[in-house]
Amino acid sequence: MVSDASKSEMALSSKNLKKIKLVVSDFHLGTGHRAEDGSVNILEDFFYDREFIEFLQYYSSGDFENAEVELIINGDFFNLLMIDYDEVFQDVITEQVALRRMKRIMDGHLAVMNALKYFHSLERKRVTFVMGNHDPGILFPSVQNLVRSFVGDSVCFYLDAYEFDGIYIEHGNQYEIANAFNPNQFFLTKSLPEPVLNQPWGSLFLVEVINEIKRDRPHFDKILPFSIYLRWLLIYDSRLFVRTCWEILKFLAKSMFRQDPRRSTSFTQTLRILLEAPVFPDLDDAAERILSTRENIHTVIFGHNHRPTYRQFASGKEYINTGTWNEMTHLDVDRFGTRLVCSFALIEYFDDRVQSSLKVWKGFQHLHRETDVA
Repeated sequence: MVSDASKSEMALSSKNLKKIKLVVSDFHLGTGHRAEDGSVNILEDFFYDREFIEFLQYYSSGDFENAEVELIINGDFFNLLMIDYDEVFQDVITEQVALRRMKRIMDGHLAVMNALKYFHSLERKRVTFVMGNHDPGILFPSVQNLVRSFVGDSVCFYLDAYEFDGIYIEHGNQYEIANAFNPNQFFLTKSLPEPVLNQPWGSLFLVEVINEIKRDRPHFDKILPFSIYLRWLLIYDSRLFVRTCWEILKFLAKSMFRQDPRRSTSFTQTLRILLEAPVFPDLDDAAERILSTRENIHTVIFGHNHRPTYRQFASGKEYINTGTWNEMTHLDVDRFGTRLVCSFALIEYFDDRVQSSLKVWKGFQHLHRETDVA
């Protein structure tokens, strides 16, 4: 016969012995909040280290202390495309460049990396990385090993999609022509002394156009849709509009006509991208195609476009976009304003089903946090 105390302990144990998965994306960790001289690092996008650490603490203690919890970081956790302005060839990523940048990023957010390491070290807890277009350095095994040295030897990496239990997780950049990698040629080697990452057109645009404008306008890449913002600049900030157009024209000329073995852009590719590519893509169609053509898939989870989204296409067919943990300014009527939404996907395992939902982490109340926007 079981005593009331024993029944209570069994109920608590049953509650704790649950299985969940957490999916986040698009943190864009840079080299830290401050530059070496103590000034604000204008290329840093992530200012919510404390909130994310509390997120990890919550899902590894209390009711979740004995739970099986997998944290899936679905791309663009590390921002290898925005480091500093001192590098001579900012658009060229070799193995050594990727290692150096990754080390600086993890040193710049050491508290986050230590929290991930502690989380991963706990029983029944693990961390998994999926590659995005901002962190392609993990294509190098040595960079994966560097991350493991900070987080844990058993950390897993997926370079395309991660599938399990009817759930399909992918960053989402492969469904946007400007940011899609060539899966048949991740590296450029012809006429080069060492392999160079074959970065998509959009990554080069980010480095050569957006990064330059961010020197004066740190928020420049955090406003969407970009097309509406450009029209706003034409009316209210004509000087920045002219500068932006000039930087874009220089980049287009370079992409179309410059022959450089370290990049694979061409006139035809650039023209096609200009005709087809939105600045921030709507990934709903891509998710619907996967759900309609893959009978074994009931849930698709993307990131990439920084728009937290939940959609149900048919009974039992769901799409979730985990958005970003960066502060964004939306010019669309339905999302108008500047906001931070720490969104994530929660995947819960019940006896008879797997259930996914889009959540927002509210965390604990703090009096202030650092920001780069007045």
